[in-house]
Amino acid sequence: MATKDEPTEDSDEVPSFYEEEENLKILCNFLRTNDGPAVREAIEMEKRVQYLKGEKLVNFLVEPKKGTKWPTNLPKFTSREEAIEVCKDLCRLQFMHRSEKRGKGDLAVSRVRDFDEAGYFTWMYEGDKTFSHMMTTVLIGGFLFCTCFPIWPNFLKIFVWYMSVSLLIFMFFLVTTRGVLFLFVWILGYDFWFLPNLFDESLNFTDSFKPVVSL
Repeated sequence: MATKDEPTEDSDEVPSFYEEEENLKILCNFLRTNDGPAVREAIEMEKRVQYLKGEKLVNFLVEPKKGTKWPTNLPKFTSREEAIEVCKDLCRLQFMHRSEKRGKGDLAVSRVRDFDEAGYFTWMYEGDKTFSHMMTTVLIGGFLFCTCFPIWPNFLKIFVWYMSVSLLIFMFFLVTTRGVLFLFVWILGYDFWFLPNLFDESLNFTDSFKPVVSL
């Protein structure tokens, strides 16, 4: 059993674990998710970036916000000193850099490189790129596949033609049905839409189908 003055096994595990750069990447992958600390957006060197205050980052590492699911493969921080040391390593290894506020939504790279809780820090690490690289590969493969249309076998060309026509007919009837329903209900004095966000370009694919109806 550890005495009051002796460090526990868990407290020794934290600094030693984060001494490896690969483990810092795992930590940053978590911090850059929606479960990580809140960030703000600004313009720095004509580029949109995300930044946060050093104090908020340390607070999050020591005591994550309520409802945060801390990864099981990352040891938790037991003191502010441990969190600050890791933040210094993040700056030293250029996962983030210190910035200065020049105005609302305007940042500049600071000449001071050291981590300080009172400073502002901009993320340079963009997170795990595996999914992005995979989607890029799929996009390139799909583009090459489409450009080879002239040499496709006839059965595949016919299949694509039927699929395209079927999709076009479906979209025509969907748009027409939405318009007719809206018109009839509007005559009764109500604004009714079926799939109201279907053509909202600001939403992702899933949210475009929510809600199903609006009244």
